[in-house]
Amino acid sequence: MSSNPPPKFDHEAALSKIPHDPGVYIMKDTRDQVIYVGKAKNLHKRVSQYFSGHDDRAFVSQLGDLLGRIDVIITTTEREALILEAGLIKNYRPRFNVILKDDKDMPQLRIDMREEWPRVEIVRRRRKDGAHYFGPYPSGQACRTTLAVLNRHFMLRTCREAVFKNRVRPCLQYEIHRCPGPCVLQCNHEEYLQHCRDAELFLSGKFDTLRQSLTQRMMDASEALAFEQAASYRDQLRAVETVCESQKIVQKSPVNQDFWACDGTPELRAFVVMLVRGGRLQHLQAYEARDNLSAIEDILCQIMVHHYQTFENFPSEILIDPMFAPVAELLTTTLGDLAQRKITVTMPQRGIKSELMATAYANAHQQFVQRRTSEEALLERVQKSMHLTRYPHRIECYDISNMQGEQIVAAMVVFIEGRLDTSRCRTFKVNTTSGQDDFGSLNEVLSRRLRYLIQNPDENDIRPYERSFCEMPDLLLIDGGHGQVHAVCDAVKSAGMLGAFDIVGIGKARVQSDSYAQKTVEHSPERLYYPDEPEPLILDQSCDEILLMAHIRDETHARAIGFHRKKRDDARLHNKLDDIDGIGPKRKARLMQKYGSTREIARQNPENIAKTAGVSLDMARKILEWLGQ
Repeated sequence: MSSNPPPKFDHEAALSKIPHDPGVYIMKDTRDQVIYVGKAKNLHKRVSQYFSGHDDRAFVSQLGDLLGRIDVIITTTEREALILEAGLIKNYRPRFNVILKDDKDMPQLRIDMREEWPRVEIVRRRRKDGAHYFGPYPSGQACRTTLAVLNRHFMLRTCREAVFKNRVRPCLQYEIHRCPGPCVLQCNHEEYLQHCRDAELFLSGKFDTLRQSLTQRMMDASEALAFEQAASYRDQLRAVETVCESQKIVQKSPVNQDFWACDGTPELRAFVVMLVRGGRLQHLQAYEARDNLSAIEDILCQIMVHHYQTFENFPSEILIDPMFAPVAELLTTTLGDLAQRKITVTMPQRGIKSELMATAYANAHQQFVQRRTSEEALLERVQKSMHLTRYPHRIECYDISNMQGEQIVAAMVVFIEGRLDTSRCRTFKVNTTSGQDDFGSLNEVLSRRLRYLIQNPDENDIRPYERSFCEMPDLLLIDGGHGQVHAVCDAVKSAGMLGAFDIVGIGKARVQSDSYAQKTVEHSPERLYYPDEPEPLILDQSCDEILLMAHIRDETHARAIGFHRKKRDDARLHNKLDDIDGIGPKRKARLMQKYGSTREIARQNPENIAKTAGVSLDMARKILEWLGQ
């Protein structure tokens, strides 16, 4: 690598090529990796603000060293630019853009009324498949609790489709009177569908309609002397009342509204949306933003488009703080397009709506305080306590797993701002190192990983799952001691990147003594190993810094072991037919179903093989030859 620093970014030349049209600008670093995406009504005017000298934010002062080029995409309107910007951020996940939790991570409930016997299930991704989706829910626990209430009181089946079609006798849910057993028993189909419709009303928050319907059916069943059925309706009514009581009434009229509020600093902002459905506070959802570049109203637009892109139960009114007035019109048109109906965006000044906005702001402030104290302060303490040269924005941890030198694999786990980012985690198969050589395996894996940082590949040549490799880590955490750390340092030195990031090893706590009589077990402390330090650093074992490092190490260890077990199971279940060109899953299934094993297949003549698999005689002879006949 050349020791000469890269030239400063020529912003004047870049600005001369940027038009005054609306659109999206994409900032890329010197390695051609996207670091920031933004939208603008006037691209030239917005981008030039970064180089005007009036912006004193820390990141802006470093743009001259970081930037390699600025690309732009021109759109017809600012509304189109906002939608495009949200998609590009989701695709590239730039380091300096808003950090959002992807919708696929947020649980939702799905029911497809087109099925013969519908069921409610938890899903992570909303699809355009004609089914009805409810959510997203603020947590998996809230989603599972809601599903448990449904299955308990509305008597819906819980088994998956494959299990449902192959049952020969009712399951435990039928025995405890929580499912009518439509898998094997004769059930009233219309009555079951009515339970499904009731469940949809329950999930939609239309409790008044559901309460009236259940009350009427309970009275009808009672008059018909169907007391067991009447008791079932009574239990459903009680479940509805319990949920109603747990949801605070905030509006006298049955309105659907969303209240958006924000609090924080440019380094960390907390956004909160308070969902009111039918006049009741349904739940509260929080987002965080770490964006030193964009104006706060632009960040709100990004988050709201992200939030509502897969929404179905849109509110009729969205209320925002008056400070977001510059983007109120843009939000009205953009969210109206997403909802395909009119959405009103207002800024309350007084009355009950203003009071609810104050409640939303109080929640936003609470979210900001919690995040600032629990994350920012923790990582600052990590940097100080572990004597790191830089703030650990991106922590990468590596671990090797094998069994007696076989099926050697490695795992890379990535934490961004102290949180696990599963989309950036990777697993490796160790190819060139043989035997139980953890040092050689680590050297190979790190050499392959660092290649993306020194070769500066063309963005068009990078596959989506490789993009994480092109992001520079701040801390490499290694599961192991001095030997593992030195193996990693050798790989980093060979790549010419010593000093580009911190390297620390973390040794597992070991059992030192085990007293059976006193029922006590003593462990050695967790130890931190550094490349140039002969003795490990031992921190207070109860401090948050060492607990975070141990958590990262354990997460990496678990992923490495999981991947190793998968490779080991694949090897154990490997079928010789998988290695024959021209034999796909269907032909393999026919042969195995007919003969039961590869040993039995090898005993057949070519004519039988050709007839069963539907292949030529030459192919049948090839199969028998491969199987060793």
